[in-house]
Amino acid sequence: MSIESLHAEIDRLWPKHLSETRRMLRIPSVSMTGEGIQETAEALSEMLSEMGTKARLFRAGPKSHPLVAGRLDVGAKRTGIVYGMYDVQPVGDLEAWDHPPFEATIVRKKPHGEVLINRGVCNSKGSLVGNLLAFKTMLDKGELPVNLEFVLEGEEELGGPSFPKYIHKNKAKLSKADFALGLDYGENSKGVPMIALGLKGCVYFDLTVRGSERGGPTKGEIHSSDAVIVESPVWRLVKALNTLVDEDQDPAVDGLWDSVREPSEEDLALLKKLVKVFDAESYAGDIGVKRFKVKGSKQKLLRKYLFEPSLNIDGVIAGYTEEGTKTVLPDSAKAKIDVRLVPDMTIEETRAKIMAHLRRRGFTDIEMRNYEDYPWSKVSVNETISQASIAAMRYHGKEPEVWPLTAGSAPFYLFDQVLGIPWGGAGLGHAGRPHAPNEYAVVKGMKDFEKSAITLVCKYVEMADCG
Repeated sequence: MSIESLHAEIDRLWPKHLSETRRMLRIPSVSMTGEGIQETAEALSEMLSEMGTKARLFRAGPKSHPLVAGRLDVGAKRTGIVYGMYDVQPVGDLEAWDHPPFEATIVRKKPHGEVLINRGVCNSKGSLVGNLLAFKTMLDKGELPVNLEFVLEGEEELGGPSFPKYIHKNKAKLSKADFALGLDYGENSKGVPMIALGLKGCVYFDLTVRGSERGGPTKGEIHSSDAVIVESPVWRLVKALNTLVDEDQDPAVDGLWDSVREPSEEDLALLKKLVKVFDAESYAGDIGVKRFKVKGSKQKLLRKYLFEPSLNIDGVIAGYTEEGTKTVLPDSAKAKIDVRLVPDMTIEETRAKIMAHLRRRGFTDIEMRNYEDYPWSKVSVNETISQASIAAMRYHGKEPEVWPLTAGSAPFYLFDQVLGIPWGGAGLGHAGRPHAPNEYAVVKGMKDFEKSAITLVCKYVEMADCG
C-alpha cells in the first residue's frame, strides 16, 4: 500500500479519529493535582491493547503518576521508541476561557477555520492521540514497517521521575532501538513546519528567604509599621534576585557562561539558513509580545535564542496578595526560577554556581529547593531520522525550518545521552496557547498531522534501507 493510500484511509476514518481524540481530551489529566491521571492512563492502555500491545503501567514510586509502556512487535527489521506525554497544566482562571477547558469544543476562529479548544490539545495530548491513531491505521492495513516501543508519561509537566527511571531500568532493551520519535503539531501560524534538532535543558528551583537571627519576623508576619526598624525578607530576596541578571536581564551569575559551548560549524550553517526564512514579527505576534529585548539584526536575535542560556523568574510569592489593603511585613519570601541550559552546561554545576554567587554577596541565608530537571539534548541534522523528518515535510509540499536548538525543554536527553540513539520528528498541524486559556489546535491540521506521522515513518524506513 502506498503512502497516499494510507493518507486516504486517514481521510475515511477521520470522523472516527476526531471523535476518539475529543473523547480522550475530555478526560482531565492535570499532573499538578492528579485529576484524571489514572483514568487517562487506563484509557491509553486500552488504546495500546487494541493494537495488540501488552500495555503496562510503571511508577517510580507510590506517589508517582503512571507511565504507560508497551511494545508492538510486527517482526520488522527496525524499532522506534514513541514518546508522548498525556499530562497537562492546570486550567488556571476559568473566567479567561471562552469555552469549558475539558469539553473539546470545536468553533470557527479566524484565520484558522475550525479549531478545537481544550486544555492539553496543543501540549501535547492531541498529538499523542493522533500518533496512536495513525500507527493503528498502518497496523490495521498491514503496513506498519517498524516495531514500536511506547513510553507515554503522565508527569512531564512536573519533571517527574517515572520516565527517567523507566528508561534506566530498561536501558539494555531500549538501547537496541534504532531511533526515537517525539511528534507534535509543528506548523507555525503561517503554516511553516519546524524541525528541532536540540532542546535546551531546564533547571527549576525555589529561592526562599525567611526571618532569622540576622533579622526579619520569625513568628509570622508583623505590622508594616515595624518596617522602619525590622528587616524585610521580601526586600532581601528582591536584592538577591537582582544580582542574578544584568541590565538586559541576561544571566550574570559568576562563572555561569564558562561552560557555554560555542556553536559548531553545522549549527552556524543551519543558523544562516534560518535567518533567511525566520519571520521575527510573526513569532512575536504568535507569542503576544510587542518587541524583543534584543537589539540588532535578526541573526543576533536567533543566535541568542538558540545558543545562550536564560534565567527567568516564574513567580514571586510573599505577603498579602488579595484585593484591598493589609499592611504587613511578611516573614518569608519565595521566588520560583528556571534556568535554560545550553551545551555544555550541567544541572549540578548550575545550581552550585548560583548558590556560590549569592554567598559571595552575603546572601548566606537564602535556601534553594530543587526539582526534577532536564539536561540539554541534541542530534545531528545528518541522522537518518533528521533527514526523514525533512523529507516528510517536503513530501507534503512544505519546506521546513530546521532549528539546531530550541529554547524549549523535554527529557529527550534520555534518548541521545542515556540510550545512545538519535531522536527526532516533524509533524504538520498548527496549535497554540499552551499552558494558557483557550489552548487550541486547528482541526484540519490535526488530520494532516496523522498523515504526516505516517509519511515520516515510511520515509525513515526508505532512507534507512538505502543507507
